[in-house]
Amino acid sequence: MATVLLLRDPSEVRDLAFLLEEEGASVVHWPVLAVSPAAARPSLQALGEQLGRFTWVIPESPTAVRVLAEVVRASGARSASQRATFLAPSLDTVRALGRHGWEARHVLPERAEGRLETLQALLHEDDEVLWVGGPAEPAWREWLGQVPGRSTFVSLYDQAEVPVAPELPDGSIVVVHSPSAAEAFVASTEPGWRGHVHVVASGPTTSAVLAELGIPVGAAAERPTTEALFEATRRVLDSQRPGDAAPTTR
Repeated sequence: MATVLLLRDPSEVRDLAFLLEEEGASVVHWPVLAVSPAAARPSLQALGEQLGRFTWVIPESPTAVRVLAEVVRASGARSASQRATFLAPSLDTVRALGRHGWEARHVLPERAEGRLETLQALLHEDDEVLWVGGPAEPAWREWLGQVPGRSTFVSLYDQAEVPVAPELPDGSIVVVHSPSAAEAFVASTEPGWRGHVHVVASGPTTSAVLAELGIPVGAAAERPTTEALFEATRRVLDSQRPGDAAPTTR
């Protein structure tokens, strides 16, 4: 049975883990971008009640959705938070919103150019936009600084210390979900450890970052969605079955 290591918390990649287990893989989790939720901060206690006053709420990632839900539960503002209108930056974020009873009104394009154009077309001068996530990415500040409306950035969590890399059988597959995860993966492992695994990238951007870091990529998803990432991982799984060739770098 092949082993697949996912660099995210189990709650963030349930769909992918299920698909891989159905394929016969043993799934292991190592959240290199683990976070320390800030739900207990007094300044965030009223955030749940305030969500409805914003024209748009943009959660950075599925992790941001999960931590936002924790903040809402802690503040007892579930009813008020239902008035929020969400913009999602990915389909995985759409699914995360759904798991917590929220719905994305729009899904932003994956490419930076299309994302900026969509924000410019969607937002108006009197719109109030709330971005929630970890330490705000410069790209988001740049995009929202070029579009109509007034933007507020709220950091919901801090990065936590990465646990020690798990021991894996030779030939295991590591799925890298984002450029940030690629950097954390390389920073948290030794070359000898990485030499015994095959790496799957979540998309062209993540693949490019891994290449810059000197990491061979066995397969890359065409786009960072659960389905595309599963297909890329399955290609590597299939190549390891008896009679098949070893995965190739691309």
